[in-house]
Amino acid sequence: MGEAESWLLDLELFGMRLGLDRMHRLTTALGLPQRRFASIHVVGSNGKTSTARMIAAILRRHGLRAGLYTSPHLRSFVERIEVDEAPITDAEMQCAVGDVRQAAAAVDRAADDPEDRVTQFEALTAAAFHALARRGVDVAVVEAGLGGRLDATNVIPSRVQVLTSVALEHTSWLGSTLAEIAAEKLAVVRDHGTLVTGELPPEADAVADRMAGERQARRVRTSATEVDGIPLGPPGSFQRSNLALARAAAEAFVGGGLENEAVKRAAVEVHIPGRLEVVARAPLVVHD
Repeated sequence: MGEAESWLLDLELFGMRLGLDRMHRLTTALGLPQRRFASIHVVGSNGKTSTARMIAAILRRHGLRAGLYTSPHLRSFVERIEVDEAPITDAEMQCAVGDVRQAAAAVDRAADDPEDRVTQFEALTAAAFHALARRGVDVAVVEAGLGGRLDATNVIPSRVQVLTSVALEHTSWLGSTLAEIAAEKLAVVRDHGTLVTGELPPEADAVADRMAGERQARRVRTSATEVDGIPLGPPGSFQRSNLALARAAAEAFVGGGLENEAVKRAAVEVHIPGRLEVVARAPLVVHD
């Protein structure tokens, strides 16, 4: 990606700073691209990328142009942004990042604190929204980076929110208990939205109930056993829980029953790089 990649890598030097003010100003400078498509927000400690990819695959097989934003990447930044299960082109990425770079410069100049600069993840997230809006996606499945409440992705007006799992992680940022971490992630739940959850620890489950009640959101619980009869392409029994989440999220988004054959095709055909992915057989090499 040349110049775009160099600029993004330079931003890494300034570290991570949680908060939504910069992101609101950045997306406003870009014309609020995240409001030009519907969205599904995926948060959780584990399983986010797999679940997000499965949701996008199911929606695509129901006739929707499905965008996808995940992190991190394996080889190149462009891998994070997909439309209809294919990464956007290098040219599209260069264009999106170029526009974001200009907008970020304006945001940085207007900041009261010279250290309060747009971060790499904020720039990438804004570039994703910008690129997906330009491609005219019907829906974008957006994976959160860290937590939820103050994550840069939490500027989308999502219709469906998915909590994959809750575990003790990033405790210096998210809290020292499962309940505190769950609350940070569940802050993405929107008023009158649909919250889809997997099997949660009791402390996290109670927070999910409370948050859904406060936001008047419908809650949908899922279990891996719900998809026992569906063949699954990606290896690993843990992927069944992710498939159950994905199916429920897609069903909530379209507002009705899904086509069984379309779900089965998505489950078999979805590609999840870096998750028990066999990249060579002689000798055996697995990316995970």
